[in-house]
Amino acid sequence: MKYQKMNLAEFEEYDKVFDFIAIQRPEWEKLVTDNSIKIKTNQHKIQFDFVEQILKKFNLRISDVSYTDYYGIILGIEKL
Repeated sequence: MKYQKMNLAEFEEYDKVFDFIAIQRPEWEKLVTDNSIKIKTNQHKIQFDFVEQILKKFNLRISDVSYTDYYGIILGIEKL
């Protein structure tokens, strides 16, 4: 799969998502890797009802999910 580089405007579109997250879950962070946007939870368990709320509100989908002992659950997100 080829990755297209995101331009600045595309990255800035995600600022609204992370502004919302900062209010609801201030410990969650934005992570940019391999030209993709991810939510770094720093938790080992999360409630997917909150994640679903984010996805619906901002018209997103989960592109990938990973887990590390240090970072917790990491959710890749992208616009539909």
